Amino acid sequence: MGAFRDRIALGVLAIGLVLVLGGQAAADALVPESSGAQTAEAVGRAASSYLTGIKTFAAAALWNRIHPVMHGYYSGVSLGEQRYMLSSISLVVALDPQQTQAYPVGSWILADNDRIADALAMAERGVEANPRSGLTLSNLAQMQYLYGEGLAAAARTAERALDDDVEWLDPLQQHQWYPILGDILRRAGREDLDAAVQAELERLDAVHADELEEVDHDHDHDGVPDH
Repeated sequence: MGAFRDRIALGVLAIGLVLVLGGQAAADALVPESSGAQTAEAVGRAASSYLTGIKTFAAAALWNRIHPVMHGYYSGVSLGEQRYMLSSISLVVALDPQQTQAYPVGSWILADNDRIADALAMAERGVEANPRSGLTLSNLAQMQYLYGEGLAAAARTAERALDDDVEWLDPLQQHQWYPILGDILRRAGREDLDAAVQAELERLDAVHADELEEVDHDHDHDGVPDH
């Protein structure tokens, strides 16, 4: 039933696209100075814009369908065992390369199934498509440290993830990944950057206390809460 509704929704979107493009062409034809080539160019631009919107919508709809399933119905199943989700995750990022949350999930499923090269490639694609995303940068840094070029490359990526122009979905996402970045930088001997990470975590704890109420405060993973 859900698949049937999805097909209906996509059909309605396709019909809407045809109507809008037809209207664009008709409107351009009413302009006296407009040539056939100009009309075709305008319709082509409109089609590209509308198709991009449809692809983004489809990616969001698919991700919103599979993400709750992974954390709900399959919450007791490890990521490695959820390899049946890979085709859907690949489709999500193909439709919308800016869907940042799909890259870490996909790369970890691949890594847990011993497809290390594919896992690293997906993490790298995430950064290429979203170079200012804290999530994709952190995921790549962790992948590089565990499976890729090693600590030095991971530390460079982790340092980039601390830059001021880097964006996070929300404070919780930043709070979840900053301890990983701090651990990588600490292991690389960058105590100065790790100190900056710890200071930012304390700031997030103070400013967003209600949102982070259930979050573990052992940021340096020494077994003792840091505050």
